[in-house]
Amino acid sequence: METMKPNKGTRLHTFFLRYLLFLCIGTILLVVLLFSLFLFSFSANIVLPANYAETQVSLSRDRIESSSSVTADIIPDLVDYAVFSKDGQFLAGNLSEKEAFKAWDVMKKGETQGGSQFYSFIERENEICILRYYLVPQYRSEILRKYLPNPQLLVFLLFIVGIVAYAAVLAIHFGRSLKKKMFGLQEAIEKIQNQNLDFTINSSGIREIDEISISLEQMKEALNSSLKQQWENEQTRREQISALAHDLKTPLTIIRGNAELLQDTVQDDIQREYNDYILKNTIKIEKFTKELIDLSKMEGNIVREKTNVKMDAFMTEVEHQMRALSLEKKLQVVVQKEMLPALIFIDEEHFYRAIFNVIANAVEHTPENGTVTLTVQGATDFMQFTVTDSGCGFSPRDLNEATKQFYRGDPSRNAGNHHGMGLYIAQSIVQSHGGTLQIANDLSAGGGKVAITIPINFALA
Repeated sequence: METMKPNKGTRLHTFFLRYLLFLCIGTILLVVLLFSLFLFSFSANIVLPANYAETQVSLSRDRIESSSSVTADIIPDLVDYAVFSKDGQFLAGNLSEKEAFKAWDVMKKGETQGGSQFYSFIERENEICILRYYLVPQYRSEILRKYLPNPQLLVFLLFIVGIVAYAAVLAIHFGRSLKKKMFGLQEAIEKIQNQNLDFTINSSGIREIDEISISLEQMKEALNSSLKQQWENEQTRREQISALAHDLKTPLTIIRGNAELLQDTVQDDIQREYNDYILKNTIKIEKFTKELIDLSKMEGNIVREKTNVKMDAFMTEVEHQMRALSLEKKLQVVVQKEMLPALIFIDEEHFYRAIFNVIANAVEHTPENGTVTLTVQGATDFMQFTVTDSGCGFSPRDLNEATKQFYRGDPSRNAGNHHGMGLYIAQSIVQSHGGTLQIANDLSAGGGKVAITIPINFALA
């Protein structure tokens, strides 16, 4: 596989500088556009120049001085007025009384400006007319003046809205572009998370991203090599355990056969006791050997065919074996069935082994004359087999580790009759059927509870 070279491609800061360059160009174009529109509005007489009101005041001065009375129709557009007597009495005008006296005070001070407002004073025969106006551009249309901010403020607001909108569109575009360039990197990470190491990463064109991609590919190769080595070691271990278990079967069969033959001979009490020891421990070793062989098959992922199994017959066999297993300790067996389907699609031998292992575990940890309960429930999307006992329940450590290989449990709960593989094998079988095995304590009975759940797509034929 050809490795990407990190010295090719664009630097990440260049990528972002390109975004900044486009933003600056867009800002300049927006300013030019708004300035052009502003100039056009003047040339088209849509907006009046800032000194329009001042010019109109100059043109109307003589008419206001010579008029018999000051009325609104002789006052220029965009200009407000107030008429005072010579002694400062407010006579008329469209300024409020407060605004009018403010204008009078400005005149008394000999000024022509008060804040952003400008004033012009016209002396008449017995009156003084004060005109107030603003030196800012204004719309010629009274409707526009009523509903829009003044042209200067409007241009500023349009600039703010335009630059924000342009920056947002540009950011979305560059964000999508960067996301597209990082897509290969994201896809590679997801595949590694899913333990799929068969992939290659294409060059993104961004040097820093490609450097990370190269590191990921190196990590992928190292991980692939490590997993392959681990798999080979695990395969070798599994084969060794399987071979050892099979090699033990023959001598164990011979030892057990001879021990059983010795039982039929004349023996004194000591010889019979020793012979019982041999036979009893040989049976234990045979059981352990069988568990090792089953474990090897589970780990080897040996594919077995699932078939349609009659639910009634399957449950009859499970219940029969459950009662037989409970006889020695005189346990009460309770079997509850609800909404069972006619058929289940399972590997009968293996799934029976899973159920039997869970029942055997419950029987082992239930005291004499106790109770073991098997509840089987069907539903629209799953089936559940629940085994509860009246023993001492699972310890906190048991709840976390009971399904691990060779875990033999809390010493206070462990009866020593198992090798820590029963629940592990049961869980492996259940998982091969697409189900789950959950361990808990039964609050009502006080003992342990193991629930096996199979999805409906596996449970139904």
